[in-house]
Amino acid sequence: MINIIVFLLYLIFIYYIGFKGYQRIKTAEDLIVAGWSMPMFVVTGSLIAALLAAPFFFAAVGSGYTTGGFEGTATMAGLGTCMILGALIWTKPLRRLKGWTIADYYGLRYNSKKLGAFTGIVMSVAFGFFNAGALTVGGTYIIQSIFSIDFLPAALIFVFLTVLYSVIGGLWAVAYTEIVQGFFAIVGILGIAIVVFFQYDNFTFNPDWWNVNELFQKGGAGFWSLYLVLALGDIPAADLGQRVAAAKNPRIAYKSMIIAGIVVVLISWIPGMLGEAFRHVFPHSDNPEMLMLAFAEGYFPPVVSAIFLTAMAAMGMSTLAACYVATSGIITKNIYLDFINKNPNPKTLLRFSRGAIVLSSLLGLTLALGFQKVIDLAYLAWDIVFVTIFWPIVLGPFTKKVSTPAVWTSILVGLIYYVLTSIFGVPGPESNSEGFLGLLSDLWKMPGFSGVVISGITIAIVSLIIPPTKDVVEMHRIERDKSLDDGEVTEQEAHIAG
Repeated sequence: MINIIVFLLYLIFIYYIGFKGYQRIKTAEDLIVAGWSMPMFVVTGSLIAALLAAPFFFAAVGSGYTTGGFEGTATMAGLGTCMILGALIWTKPLRRLKGWTIADYYGLRYNSKKLGAFTGIVMSVAFGFFNAGALTVGGTYIIQSIFSIDFLPAALIFVFLTVLYSVIGGLWAVAYTEIVQGFFAIVGILGIAIVVFFQYDNFTFNPDWWNVNELFQKGGAGFWSLYLVLALGDIPAADLGQRVAAAKNPRIAYKSMIIAGIVVVLISWIPGMLGEAFRHVFPHSDNPEMLMLAFAEGYFPPVVSAIFLTAMAAMGMSTLAACYVATSGIITKNIYLDFINKNPNPKTLLRFSRGAIVLSSLLGLTLALGFQKVIDLAYLAWDIVFVTIFWPIVLGPFTKKVSTPAVWTSILVGLIYYVLTSIFGVPGPESNSEGFLGLLSDLWKMPGFSGVVISGITIAIVSLIIPPTKDVVEMHRIERDKSLDDGEVTEQEAHIAG
């Protein structure tokens, strides 16, 4: 009962923040990018909470339980690395181009709204549906623990509460509540880590379970597949891009990304250590993704456990809400506003944005009910992004030689390759080596990794054959203009940029 009481009290708090956000929302810009007004402490706190999203942390603990300590570390280390790389690559260029969404980067940088819409669709499928589905699964686990109910009603409750919160408060409410949620979640995570480290020190950091040499042999494919897909494939993350787009200026966005990434990398070892310990505390678990919740309930005082469960549930809600808002932003800006109705009534556009949030939630819920595993759905999201839109955003800020036809071709080739090889397998010779060559062979056989190589070769060749236009080169000049880093984006400027 104490779990339910604490959770209901926290709902009162977040819906109060949601109501304050509702009072601020007059336009779709207010809902989607918080009026380009978020200060550094809010952006940083929100990004940290996003990376420490309870579902992904649970999945990381599950990997540490079933595979190895480094495999458990890979998820959080990959997400933290992705944040740092994103800051160094696209944060400032996106803000200098005055983008609403990260999909706007593709449309503005390569001077093609159609490209922005197409990449936006890819992101919506990856993050708004598959990633939202993964977050829904993780959040449902927490609701199950709080209310002691089955998966289906728990999923319905979690999604309903999150959708209502998202529609009411938008990104502003999401970001501000994430600061509080992130604080309690970090305290809870560190608390569990300290208890496990000192009470079960005989069961942690076993050299066989943390074998560095194995990472560079055939057996290391599990670690590198987790780490690299997250560190590289998640660079164009729609929900992270939405928080960056809401920052007051490029400098704030850049610094917030760097700080958040470093924080997460520094604590990335915890899931691996917890997973290793839980192998002894909870042997033969059917679903190790739920063991962190089981440990909190079984080994913490009831009030402390209730606060931890509530904080993790609330943080899962906020992270999922950010996925909904990011998807809504893409559908609203890159599809509806750019192609369907370029001058809508502000109230009509706001209603459309809120409707897009509901659509994303329904599709994510459907996938969650079908898979009921966090990591399975998350992998689909990151793989799709990795093989399609990785190269244009990584190369764009650093070279003016990438052309729009090359981006189109690379995305389509990567997508087609991924679908075909997922069905029929990746072509290439088999390696019997148990060493580094065996590792490379195993990674190549994964459609996401060989696919990103193919799409990278494609974008390079087509750019040589078809050079960029003058307009595309000019957009590259703008994204490199450091004088734009201190100014704040106004709604009028953003409309002009769009």
